[in-house]
Amino acid sequence: MELIADHVSVAGLHGPLLLPTSLTARPGRVTLVAGDPGHGHVALALALGGRVALAEGEVTVDGDPDEGLRRRHVALVDVPDVTAPEDAVSVRSAMAEQLALAGRPASRAATRAFLGAHDIDDGRGRFEGLEPSERTLLLMDVAAARAATRVLVVAAPDRFGGHPRSWYSAAERLAAEGLTVVVQVTHATARQLAAPSATFELGVA
Repeated sequence: MELIADHVSVAGLHGPLLLPTSLTARPGRVTLVAGDPGHGHVALALALGGRVALAEGEVTVDGDPDEGLRRRHVALVDVPDVTAPEDAVSVRSAMAEQLALAGRPASRAATRAFLGAHDIDDGRGRFEGLEPSERTLLLMDVAAARAATRVLVVAAPDRFGGHPRSWYSAAERLAAEGLTVVVQVTHATARQLAAPSATFELGVA
């Protein structure tokens, strides 16, 4: 699905949460949205996923502005205080919850198998102890496993540190499988990845 945001903004109680932002994300490639960390990235993710009212502008998937369509087909990955797992829980519990949310089997055996496929022992400690690339890869893959997912919006994986190339390669793999992948990053990460042809600015319509 092609995802287009046209001059989209989101209002807050005491001022705008998201200044007008435009982007076009197409299947088969990774689209970056560069901006300062904070509520703007969260508001944009919610807007793209059809989970917040827009102050202005429009978001469409394949030309259709229906919010319900976006809620069905756009998966929000690791959005703080929205879809991000609690850090204090175990890796096994966090991933079992994510699998259940994706409509996948979430039994202990199913969770162990999913983690094993990513070379992670299900007896690993807390979720917050995962390497940044491991965290992002797991959450992207489980969101992509949801049958209705056509678009991934990945919220600021660079906020945990580490080199961005590891999770960017995983995003490219999922895009190559036909998904539309949007990743929100800082300006520094966008420069490090050197992908200007598929980079848009947060708050710059």
